[in-house]
This record gives sequence, C-alpha cells and structure tokens, in this order.
Amino acid sequence: MPSVVDKGPLASIIFEMRTWLRCMMPFTRYVAPFYPTPDSVISRVLDLTGVRAGDVLYDLGCGDGRVLLAAARRGARGVGYELDPELVRDALESARKAGLQHLVKVVKADAATADVSDASVIALYLSDHGNSRLLKSVQATLRPGTRVASFYFPVALPGWDRALLTKDSADGLNVYVYKTPERDRRQEQQLGQRSQQAPPPPQNQSQQ
Repeated sequence: MPSVVDKGPLASIIFEMRTWLRCMMPFTRYVAPFYPTPDSVISRVLDLTGVRAGDVLYDLGCGDGRVLLAAARRGARGVGYELDPELVRDALESARKAGLQHLVKVVKADAATADVSDASVIALYLSDHGNSRLLKSVQATLRPGTRVASFYFPVALPGWDRALLTKDSADGLNVYVYKTPERDRRQEQQLGQRSQQAPPPPQNQSQQ
C-alpha cells in the first residue's frame, strides 16, 4: 500500500486538510496537522543536537517516522509516538524497508502519555500550544539536561527561554535547541504527587 506522501499531490493535500480539521475539533487529542519535515531541516536538527550512536531520540508526534529513520542511520535509537494509524503504518514500513527496525520503535498512542525517561534527545514539530502541552505532560519523566529540538515553533513554557542553547535560522526556517532546565524542589514534590495519582498509560500500541 502506498504511503501517505506517495499517493500523489492531490491525495497528500487531502490528507493534510483532514489533519487540519481534526486539530480544530473540540476535545481533540491532536495538537498539530501533519506536514512532512524537510530533509534539510532533519539534518540540521540532528547536527545541532549532536545525535550519534548511543543516543535515544524521541519524536513526539512522529508522523511518518522520517526523523526516527534519520537518527537511526546515525546509530541512535528512535522512539516515536503517533496517533494516526496510517502514519504509524508508514513509519514502521519505512523502518523495515531501510533495515532499521531494530533501532526504531513507533507507539500508536497520544504523545502526552509518553515516558521519556530514557530520552537523550526529543524532537518536536507541532505548534506553540502543542509544544507546551506535550512538554508539560511528560515533565514527570523528562530528565534535566535532555536536549530538546523544535522546528519552527519555540517552547513557551516558563523558564525555557533561559534554557535555549541556540536558534538556527538557515534558509529562514527556525530550529530551536534547548537543554531541559532543572526543576525546583516544589515542582519535584508536585510531580511526585501527580505520578502517584495518575492512571496507568494506555496499552494500545504498535511497535517494531
């Protein structure tokens, strides 16, 4: 079965419009439409965050998995979260065709439920609202010092402006790279209380 981006220009446009519409639905879990990240931007994200063998890169909202595959080609392990079943299928199939399935895992679930405790790098291409929502949701397992790269949209959470390592604007396309800030003691206590009260994560997932 052809991938979403291989079905032709018209089918790709229709798919992108559908992803826009579902983002505007009330109470939706989708926080951004699907736009394929340009290969040149992916290379910059990986270069700026220094991704190499031994790294674990999480892509929260991984789409068709192209960032995960690029990281795997550098010897890193990639973990993606994606809600759309067609994109999950495309990501897994691309990893299989590239012979990188041993380095790529795709979870069909809301990225807000991700446990990112083993991430050394996190990649985002969402929206202003999406970045803030997801990073707040995974804050309990997000380790201080983790490198976070966001294409096009900055992270607007309090304190993250001081955690900005670089803003790269090559070709007029911004990539923001952050070093996850330390949490103060009050935040640690609040997050500990929330984790004790939180329900278990959903088990519905596809992985390779």
